[in-house]
Amino acid sequence: MTSVLAAYFKTTRVQIAALLHFLIAGALTQVPLFNYLGYEFSAMMTIPATLISGILTLQFLSEHRIKPITRRTWLFVIVDYLHVNFLLLLIPLIVITLNAFVVKNCAYSKGLAYYLLLPLVTMIFSVSLSLVIGSLFRWSKTIFIVTVFGLLSHIVVITYFQPQLYAYNFILGYFPGITYDETIGDMQTLIIFRQFTLIASLLLILIFVVGLSVFGPRDPLLRNISSLRSTIRQHKVLWVCIALTSATLVAGHLYRSEIGIAHSGSDIQRALGRRSESENFIFYYAPDNYSISEIIRLKAEAEYHFRVASLRLESGNGDQKKIEVYIYPSSSVKQRYIGTANEGSFRHELVHILAAEFGFPIIRASTRMALNEGVAVAIDWEPGLFTPHQYAAALMREKSLENVASMFSLTGFAAQPSSYAYLVTGSFCKYLIDRYGIDRVKHAFPNGNILTVFGENLESLVKDWKIFLRTVDATEIPAETVKAYFFTQSIFYRTCAREVAEKNQRAVQALRVKEYRSAEMEFMASYEDAPTSYALRGIMQSLIAQKKYSEAIALYDDLPETSLLRLNPSLLFLSADASFLYEKKERAFLLYSKLSQMNFSEGFIEAAALRRQLIREQVEPGTVYSLYYSGMEDSAKVVTLKKEVLNRKESIALRYLLGTILWRMGENEQAIAYFHEVMAGVPNDSELLYFATTSAAEIEYRLGHYERAKQHFWSAKNVVLTGSLDEYLNERIELCDAVSLAD
Repeated sequence: MTSVLAAYFKTTRVQIAALLHFLIAGALTQVPLFNYLGYEFSAMMTIPATLISGILTLQFLSEHRIKPITRRTWLFVIVDYLHVNFLLLLIPLIVITLNAFVVKNCAYSKGLAYYLLLPLVTMIFSVSLSLVIGSLFRWSKTIFIVTVFGLLSHIVVITYFQPQLYAYNFILGYFPGITYDETIGDMQTLIIFRQFTLIASLLLILIFVVGLSVFGPRDPLLRNISSLRSTIRQHKVLWVCIALTSATLVAGHLYRSEIGIAHSGSDIQRALGRRSESENFIFYYAPDNYSISEIIRLKAEAEYHFRVASLRLESGNGDQKKIEVYIYPSSSVKQRYIGTANEGSFRHELVHILAAEFGFPIIRASTRMALNEGVAVAIDWEPGLFTPHQYAAALMREKSLENVASMFSLTGFAAQPSSYAYLVTGSFCKYLIDRYGIDRVKHAFPNGNILTVFGENLESLVKDWKIFLRTVDATEIPAETVKAYFFTQSIFYRTCAREVAEKNQRAVQALRVKEYRSAEMEFMASYEDAPTSYALRGIMQSLIAQKKYSEAIALYDDLPETSLLRLNPSLLFLSADASFLYEKKERAFLLYSKLSQMNFSEGFIEAAALRRQLIREQVEPGTVYSLYYSGMEDSAKVVTLKKEVLNRKESIALRYLLGTILWRMGENEQAIAYFHEVMAGVPNDSELLYFATTSAAEIEYRLGHYERAKQHFWSAKNVVLTGSLDEYLNERIELCDAVSLAD
């Protein structure tokens, strides 16, 4: 065996293959996210593994087919083919393993599992496929390459025409989808799928062995297939094996949804169970999760957003097909069916659908991700604490708005942190739309033909946009907020991004079941691999839950003064909470005030305002711990809070907190009553007045009391936090009118 393999490796073609494997692996060591043994490296190596092993096999086969080799000997020859290609695949593995001395590798054993499941299994399938193609076709190399890319196109078909964003594939193994989810799908499902890949490989080898005496590359394909009939009596055992493997593959295809390999639209529709239509949409939902009145409201909201997006795009639903909307009962169900638990803006996603009308043919989108997402942000232009223009102006003020043009290359957008990429490209596209009109942007959209459409190059347009940004007021966005919000790494540049995310996920699960010590250890392991704010936040939360307040405070205080982690609002908030619970109320109050002044998000402003009010009212730290960190159920919190409210009749903070919990529990009428008490008792300059008023408005809206909701939204405009939020309130008022007409 050794001498046979040595003979193979003395041939020029095998040596070239070895060099190609070495060069490709070497190149990947220079690419972030692909430079250590993990999913990305293994998935990328499936392509060269397929082409190199397949073409080598075809070359070997062309020589061996003309020799008088018995069927039994052919089995040993096939094993030799597999051995040679297995040894070739060790070259990239060795290269990437050695690179671990340069780049941190946090889960080598899991990376090795991916390497075995992806390129190794793909190589076996490729060798098997090339055996059959080499036996049947004269132009075998061309047909093999076309077949490989045809199999890869299955990924595009699945992710484009079906709701799911991921795909299992005989060549690539597994494609997780182009999402910002950092965790990869369940490896157990991948193992099951790769077993089917090996069964398909066995089927191909059986067909090759059976057809040895009848296949001829120069014979017509149909004649070769019909010739197989003559071998049935002679090779009964082999034909039984062919029947069994074929039946297994058919069964796998029929039960693909139950296995978790693929979920078609019809599969998801059956699982959700209920369907409802409006003028432009078809909704699929679970009847246990939504009442008829809620579905009527959701349909009216969708039609409102459709009208807004169509008007801004100056384009409707071109093909007049109704848009299918899947409403999942939980994020876990959504994760199972489509491969991501991320929630996006409905109108943002709707813009992507409507933009297909003027997108690049076939893919029906822009070939430039920056234009896809930038136009969606610009058309959605969802009002929030600040607009994308204001964030972009703040970035320019901090001299952090460089290399914008590079984001409009094929890969430049993905190389940037998502918050930066979306807001910056959204601001730029909005500027182009407002200055030049939507028609020009639509003409440039398919392939980014900026110069042809606008008569100026991209760099010149970016310069004009920056001149415009100087007129935008961004004084309410402090420098530390810019750093905290935007200066995070893209997944491509994070250390062991996938492995760290999975450790964090396990830690979160431990927190949910109150295993705080286990959560602390998991987060610590994650933090040691990569010192991320997410992991540090988890450590601090676990420590506070264990009442180790001084340790949580020390973790934050020990961060270097230059560390961006010190500016992270979550860490600042936890440090303030730990100080509050540790009876360092003055320090806590100052930290909450600093957090509020950062204007990072409405959520943090609300939480900081509520905590400051709790301190003013001298609420006991033990009560605060029970409500926020003990893992107490909402029903128990309500009982505790109602007792506290009776004892503290003037407490604004406890009433506000009680209202939010009752709202979360669906006790809407009670929640509104408490928010009204807050609105009556809180000073006009308190941030809580804005949040209590908008909370009451949102509850009234969901109850179908649209006139009452409008009144509250109008009242909130008197105490609005920022100008952009004033636009948000205007839109909510407009939505109340739109939905009330459909009610």
